[in-house]
Amino acid sequence: MLKNKIACVLLASLIALSAYAATEYEIEVSHNDEVFIINGEKYEAQTYCFDMEEGDKVIFIEGSAFGACASAEILNLRTKKTCKVWCG
Repeated sequence: MLKNKIACVLLASLIALSAYAATEYEIEVSHNDEVFIINGEKYEAQTYCFDMEEGDKVIFIEGSAFGACASAEILNLRTKKTCKVWCG
């Protein structure tokens, strides 16, 4: 009986965690560490975003992957570095 309860709690926890998984987006264009096209939207680095390459996967920590924002912060999953950008 106790094993069943533990299994149910673990299963519920896994389901809850998967509901909060961030969506990954690919950098479609990267130009001079300054301009990026992600999810068809243009983003401009607030300073520079070094080592952000075409094909890299990113997630949005702040802001919108749909360009509906003034600024955003993205996390490059390859380099594990964040970058602050202006939404286009």
